[in-house]
Amino acid sequence: MPVEIDVNERLAAIAEATLDIVAAQGMDGVSIRAVAKRIGGSTTLVTNYLPTREELLRNAVEHAMRGWNEDLDRTAGGVGDRDRLLAVVRWACTTTGNDQVLRRLFLELLGRSGPDSQSLRVLRDDSRRSREEMVAAARDAGAADAGFAADVLLLVLRGFYVAGLEDPERWNGERILPLVERLVGMLTAAPGEEVS
Repeated sequence: MPVEIDVNERLAAIAEATLDIVAAQGMDGVSIRAVAKRIGGSTTLVTNYLPTREELLRNAVEHAMRGWNEDLDRTAGGVGDRDRLLAVVRWACTTTGNDQVLRRLFLELLGRSGPDSQSLRVLRDDSRRSREEMVAAARDAGAADAGFAADVLLLVLRGFYVAGLEDPERWNGERILPLVERLVGMLTAAPGEEVS
């Protein structure tokens, strides 16, 4: 009788192994063979689900994004409409777990991927989805121009992710959070309202 395999669990295990390798060796260390070794099986254990290296990397990115989306839903889900934008940007300013590894991976994928790359498409779709979520949150927070507020915040946060890799001691969550909170206040203030 064949053993039933939970495909989602297997893909999650492959993603975690991929991220472990990126953390230890960088993106160049990722191969089907290395991931299979990490999870304790043959290469077919990986290739039955993800036959190429690019699919391995995309799987890791998608796995991480699902985790982030679940975490963000828990963080901002119970917050009132007016405070949701602030909850979202506060969450985005935190760096926990393997966030630094993922940011490094994203930058490497952006630098190495061609315009038709599946991984690049995943990152682009995530950025666009994040912007739309921020537009809705900015609108609920009372921003006069929710699209502009979302654009500014998205660019600042993405810049923080890069700056945090370049100089993590200087550009960390503790340093960026008050700046972003003040920016949210400026972008959502009523005309003539004083922002501290």
